[in-house]
Amino acid sequence: MEKACIIACSMLRDELEQAIAETGCSYPVTWLDAGLHNYPARLRQEMQNALDHTTGYGRVLLAYGFCGNSIAGIRAGDFDVILPKADDCITILLGSQQRRTELTKQCGTYFLTRAWLHGERSLRVEYEYTLKKYGEEQGREIFSMMLGNYRRLALLDDGCYPMETVSKEAQDTAKLLGLPCCTVAASNQRLRDLLTGPWPEKWFLHLRPGEELTQSRLLRETIP
Repeated sequence: MEKACIIACSMLRDELEQAIAETGCSYPVTWLDAGLHNYPARLRQEMQNALDHTTGYGRVLLAYGFCGNSIAGIRAGDFDVILPKADDCITILLGSQQRRTELTKQCGTYFLTRAWLHGERSLRVEYEYTLKKYGEEQGREIFSMMLGNYRRLALLDDGCYPMETVSKEAQDTAKLLGLPCCTVAASNQRLRDLLTGPWPEKWFLHLRPGEELTQSRLLRETIP
């Protein structure tokens, strides 16, 4: 088997670290800050920097989704690059875009994981910032508009963190926002598949050595 390494979003740290333990994988991991999602150009640049500094490996596994196509333009070095076909990490953990669509069909759903709850741009942080900036009454009105069509929060139970504590945090956030909160079964199976292969083209995107991931290719890809 070719020597491989991983470049991963820290938003998936809980799930990827457990996948590594479960598969016995010993690949080194380069973690990129989850906050880069707020700056697509910087995310692309940091990911490319990580790829450019990768040497001595035949394969790089990207623990990322397409992230709003912000990864368009990255180029493989003298190695293959493989990543899941998913719009973001939530879809990776739910298993498919089809399942995500089914869960949101009847009710606009904002999905949470422990990392999302603890992130520097979490719902609670954004809510408290908005109230501080605009005052309580206007802030609540503005934040309600920011949430748009979301009508509930859903915490992913992927078996990668203690649900009792995390569930309470999710319920507290939901109460603060005046929304119901439920729990949805999820899994790190797609990350385990990323670590071990094989990588069928239905589920994984492949870049050959020196190949660029173009915007047009991303737009053509079907997310299962």
